[in-house]
This record gives sequence, C-alpha cells and structure tokens, in this order.
Amino acid sequence: MGLAGTANKGRCAAWPILHAACVLVLMAAFLVFSGVSRAADAPLGATGFKMAGDATKMRIVMTFDREPDVKWFLLRGPSRLVVDLPRTRFAIGAKDVKARGLVRAVRYGDQGEGSRLILTGKGPFSVDKLDVLKNDNGSGYRIAIDMSAASAREFDAALANQALTTGSTVSTDKGGRVGTGPISNPGHRFTVVIDPGHGGVDGGAEGLNGTIEKNVTLAFATELRDKLVAVGKYDVFMTREKDEFLRLDDRVRIARQHEADLLISIHADTISVKGIRGATVYTVSDKASDPEAQALADRENLSDQFAGMEIKDENKEVTDILIDLIRRETHGFSMSFAHTLVGQLSTSVGLINNPQRSAGFKVLKAPDVPSVLVELGYLSNAKDEAQLLSADWRGKAAQSITNAVALFASAKAGTGTGG
Repeated sequence: MGLAGTANKGRCAAWPILHAACVLVLMAAFLVFSGVSRAADAPLGATGFKMAGDATKMRIVMTFDREPDVKWFLLRGPSRLVVDLPRTRFAIGAKDVKARGLVRAVRYGDQGEGSRLILTGKGPFSVDKLDVLKNDNGSGYRIAIDMSAASAREFDAALANQALTTGSTVSTDKGGRVGTGPISNPGHRFTVVIDPGHGGVDGGAEGLNGTIEKNVTLAFATELRDKLVAVGKYDVFMTREKDEFLRLDDRVRIARQHEADLLISIHADTISVKGIRGATVYTVSDKASDPEAQALADRENLSDQFAGMEIKDENKEVTDILIDLIRRETHGFSMSFAHTLVGQLSTSVGLINNPQRSAGFKVLKAPDVPSVLVELGYLSNAKDEAQLLSADWRGKAAQSITNAVALFASAKAGTGTGG
C-alpha cells in the first residue's frame, strides 16, 4: 500500500509537468505550421522589371522573391502576351514599364485569385522563349521572355497552335510550339516593302535650292509603289505614307511583319564635294566599303536622335547562331539584288563611280529580309536636285527599280524570267 500510494502520488505530481511540456510542444508546432501556411499564402513579390531590345526583338525580365507558378497565352486585337501569376505584390518602377521597342504597353495587377502581366505588342509577334530561372546570385527567381516581330499570319498560326495545347502554356517546354519555327505559306506573293527615308521631325538632307529629303523620298516611293502594284504580281507596302517620324528599328519591324521578300529604303543625301553626283546602291556590312559609305551610314543611323531618343544596340543577348546563319543567306540575296539593281539603273539614270557599296546601315539589318538602300542622287549637286524634282526622271528611275525587282523575284522563284 505504501509503495503503491507513493508511486501514484509521484505520477500525479508529474502530470502537470508533462501536460505543460505537451502544451508547449503543440504551441510550437502550431506556430511553425501557421508560419509556413502564412508564408505560402503570402503574395509573391515582384521585385524588378527590365526590357531590352528594339522594335524587332525584345527581352523582358521580371524578378521575384521566390519561384512563380507561371502560365501564359496569346490574345489578338491587339496582339498581346498574357502571363498569369499567383497573387503578386508588384514593387516595380513606372519608368521600368514604359513602352519601348516591340512592346507598346505593359499592364499588371491583381485578378482576384491571382495576378496578371500583359504585354501588348507593336503589331504581331512571336514568343521565342519564356523561361522561369533561378537568379544567378541564388536569391529569388526571374521570368525571361524573348519576343520578336512576326507577321499576322504567323501570330494567327501561333493562336491556332495554342488552342491545340489546351489554351495556355507553361515555361519553355510547350513554348517551342507557340510562335516559333518556320510556317509554310503557299499563298504568299512576292512582297516588297518600300521605305521612304526620314520623315516628321527628321527632315533629312536639304538641297541647294531648299529641297527637303523627306519630301523627295516620299514622292519617289509613292511612284515606285504604284509601278510595282501595276505589275500585278506583288504585294507592296510602304513604311510610311505621310510625313511622320519612324524609328529605324520600326522600319525593319514593318518589313518583317509583312514577311517582306525585299526592303528598298529610299534616300537622297548631300555631300561636301559639290561635283559628285549620281545614284548609289548600298547593302549592309560590318565594315564599310569606303570612307564615304561609312560617313553616310553614320549620318543615317543618327536619324532616331531627332526624336530625342537614346540609341543603344541591345540585341546582343538575344542573338544566336541560327540568326547568324539566316543573316548570311539574306546578305547573299541582298548582294544579288543590289547587283541586278545597279545594272538596271545604269541604263536609265546616272550612277556614281563604284555604285555598289556597303556599310553598317541599321535600317538594312533585318536578319531575314533582303534589303538595299538606294541613294537616288545628291541634293548638294544642283543637277541631281533638279533631276530628283523631275517627274520624267523619277519615272525612269522607278521603272528601272521595278525591272530589277521583276528579275530578282523571278530568279528567287526559280523561273529565271523577268515579269
């Protein structure tokens, strides 16, 4: 009895201690699990946003404090990329989301059960890649989006493909199916985009008698367009049809979005040597063919500064070996057309010595559109200025370019005959 009574008494004395310990353990567990629950329920933190590139190719990066669960899809009217996120707290500067390059507008915000980022394109585009990546410093994650200008047909094909992949995609795995890769286009007609140089606040060169380059290029481009349309075999577009300013990369974007087979940029420059006159045909190259070509390219590439824009070459991180291979093939076509064009112009208008030249013109840098820049003549030469204002001379020059386009188009189609 005594021992039993003593034992029971000891257990009874221990119960309050054990009870208190259990309570503490349960409370600690509750706090831990509730903390985890609150962390899981807490909004995702969007801590930064950057865009780099131009109107033909862009990279968009959004950073987060932890890994986001991302789904994305395309919408038309206008062309948009929609990225769905978990509920997110956005700590992003207004300056960072200011429209630039291929992106016309950036919108983001809460959607009730989640959040959404919407990128509106400056016309149709393709999503080349969308990745969720861990940050290099080991802290947080980022979404990296690569976009490039595309045609309306390519965007519609991406939408149709999207419908076959359950209406949305996640990161890169399915992304390869949406808006990427060659898409056959059996109904495509040979397409020419004509680019009247300068415009708006950028008047270009000024002649001895006050002729303004932007007016000469628009008048000539309009006449050339009409002659090409009259052939009845081509689709013809102009980068501008009125006196408006266009960035150089926007001119390239327009050519790419029309799936152009040829871009012809029209100019009429001035030069300090008054005796030099005649037309010149330029193609793009990393190294200029001569100092005069380099000087001209430098002047033309400054065009964007007329609108107070800072020009940066931000495409390096979104180029790859495939683009380089495409560019080489395109350069071959550009050189071929330039040679044909010089031959046709030589029969109707005066050319300078060594009329086929090259330099690093930004407007000719579309990797997949054969492109030439035609200097019709020099406004600094009185005879050239008079010719550029002559309807008869413009008609002859436009017809020569039309003949060159016919030869190039038929050669590219494999028919070997003019049109």
